[in-house]
Amino acid sequence: MGTIEIEFAPHWVNASLVRTLARPFVTIDGVEHRQSWTAPSTYTLESGSHELTAFIRYRGTNAALGTGRRTVTVQPGQQVSLRARNGWANHMPFELQLRLAPTLDV
Repeated sequence: MGTIEIEFAPHWVNASLVRTLARPFVTIDGVEHRQSWTAPSTYTLESGSHELTAFIRYRGTNAALGTGRRTVTVQPGQQVSLRARNGWANHMPFELQLRLAPTLDV
């Protein structure tokens, strides 16, 4: 077993808009999880390869917008930290970026 920690951090250009009007989500191997703009979420997963998708939904809608994907491999006992960040325009997809530590990004 290992863990994946995911933090959502919108681009500064549209951060106030998406934080106010949208909710962040992540799917892990097809299972959807609602995220927070203010705190990372941690998931315990079996060792191996996992498919992640990050996106937002505007309140009152079902459309997944800004969908970004990444495959992550988790080793036994390993914690993989990721930051989901969108581009400056709302149509740009989220990128799931690896993080070394809360203050050291790859």
